[in-house]
Amino acid sequence: MRARYDENGKICSYHNMVFDSIPDDYKMQSVLTGEKFTDMSYVGIMKYLRTEAKIVDFSDNKIYSVEVLSHMAMDYIKSAQYLHTAIVNDRDGETVSYYIIPCAFSCKHSIELKLKECQIVKGFTELKGHSVLALWNELDEKNVPHYNDLTAFLQEVERIDNNEMALRYGISKKTEPLQEEYKFNIDILISNTMFLFNILDEYVICKYRYRN
Repeated sequence: MRARYDENGKICSYHNMVFDSIPDDYKMQSVLTGEKFTDMSYVGIMKYLRTEAKIVDFSDNKIYSVEVLSHMAMDYIKSAQYLHTAIVNDRDGETVSYYIIPCAFSCKHSIELKLKECQIVKGFTELKGHSVLALWNELDEKNVPHYNDLTAFLQEVERIDNNEMALRYGISKKTEPLQEEYKFNIDILISNTMFLFNILDEYVICKYRYRN
């Protein structure tokens, strides 16, 4: 609890700070310093290699885009796995986890990115939409192993977040409850996504990567 004072310097109230480690006199700083930074992202490195180091291969939009999408997909699934560890650690039968919805969102977004990577590799020149089921259908790879099971899985993922609102906001644009399905098994969501990645990598990405 942090004390609040009136104009006479007397305590008039207390406030329970959301983040107590941040002091009242914290000084806001510029995020975009353009200077040396400690933490590196693959996307940042790729942009540097293309625009400043001017690596010839990355001047090709397809090569650049495939590399970026591939690593972004891994960024999100790895984030989902990390959040999943926190979910498991919270399982005492009484704790409402902070991490389930962000974990599911990261998982779904990783699927979207992986499917778009497949589309670019296959020769698509434009990426459209966020529906994982629509992206899967547009990919049109009915001969991959477990096609029916993967389709059923993506249909379920679509039910969890059909209009891109459930995992972002939890309410509709009109601030009403959503109709999406919130009862899902996060363990299976993670495992199914990992399996989907394996199939897409072996039977789509490796198949088309050097064709177009």
